[in-house]
This record gives sequence, C-alpha cells and structure tokens, in this order.
Amino acid sequence: MLKIFIFLLLIGLGACQVVRPCALSDLACIGRNLAANSRCNPNVPGRIPARYSVQSLPFYAPYFNATYIDYNLVVSNHNRCRVSEFFINLSSKTAVLSLDCPDLDFASNRLTIQHASLQEDREFSYTIQGTYPLIRLTTNLHASNGLNLCSSFTFADVVALPKFRLNPNNKKTANYLSRDLTLLNIFERECFFWRASLLARYFINSLICNFGCNS
Repeated sequence: MLKIFIFLLLIGLGACQVVRPCALSDLACIGRNLAANSRCNPNVPGRIPARYSVQSLPFYAPYFNATYIDYNLVVSNHNRCRVSEFFINLSSKTAVLSLDCPDLDFASNRLTIQHASLQEDREFSYTIQGTYPLIRLTTNLHASNGLNLCSSFTFADVVALPKFRLNPNNKKTANYLSRDLTLLNIFERECFFWRASLLARYFINSLICNFGCNS
C-alpha cells in the first residue's frame, strides 16, 4: 500500500516526474496502482487460456479498400504476453502500460470483401494461419478519463512480420490472392489497429485489473 500512497501523494502535490512503482513482473502491484486511481477491480482470475476462439472479428483496411472478417478465429499463445513497461507520468497524469506478446498465433476462415468505386463488392474466402514473432501493445491511460481502459486507445507495433499459410476455398479466390508481399507490413499495421485493443483489454482485465470490458 505504500507505493500506492506515494503515487497518490505525488499527484496531489503536482510533482513533475516519471515514476515506476512496480517491478514489471509484479502484476498485483500494477493492478493495485491502477485500482487506486480508477474504477477497475484488482481481483482478477489471474490467467487466460493458451488457446481460445472468437466467433467473428471484422476489420477494415483503408489502404487496400477492403473489409476482412475472421470467422471462428482461434488465438493461441496470448497467455505468453508479458508486461514490458509500466510507468506513471505525474506531470501529464498518464499511466503507460505495454505488453510484449511473442509467437501470437491466429487461425481463421477469412472473408475478404473488396470495395471499388461504382462497382459491386467482390467476396473471397480462404483459411489463414499466421504466427507473429513479436507484437508490442502500448496503452496510454489518462487521469482525465479516469484511467479507463475501456475507452483508451492501444497502439500495436508489429515488430516482426508473420509466417503464414493461406488456403483458398475456391478457384476465384485462388486467382485473386497475390504472392507479392511488398505491402504486407502496411496490411499488418492496419489489421492490428483493430486487434490491439481487444488483445490488451483481455490480458489486462484477466491478469492485472478488471475494467469491465473485453471488447
């Protein structure tokens, strides 16, 4: 409780500094600090499954003029994420919480809807499985918003591009899919723009402090 008390006292004094009140491996300490300054509940399950499924997860990639829907999405190794940074900037009254997630694996039956001006949408279906060597998730929690994770943005850094497998479900899709991976880095950034908050919230709500949202 001493670390929490110091945190609150320094905020009250308007101190201008960055503090790191907890060891990065001490999730309980991080949870207590967040709970002391928000409405989250530090009594968490303390685990997430090594493998779980999501019925459907849509995302839009503006650069490619396409909408993607992952059906029966299976997420593996999410439980291997670790806190890689946690600090509080007392001047800006912002807490920064980062997670490093190695070997995140996603497998789904994906529907791609290709959009074009003055044209009917085209649809393509394929199975996809990809493993990402490292995804880094960073969330800024602001005191002005009550350190509310549920309405905070999470930035995803796709540190290394994935190894993946594609299997088209029909000939039309096989002809559509490209072997040119030049723009893969752009696609993955757009993909994880939508995935990032879901991944961060599920981990934080399950292992650190429950803000009451997983989506």
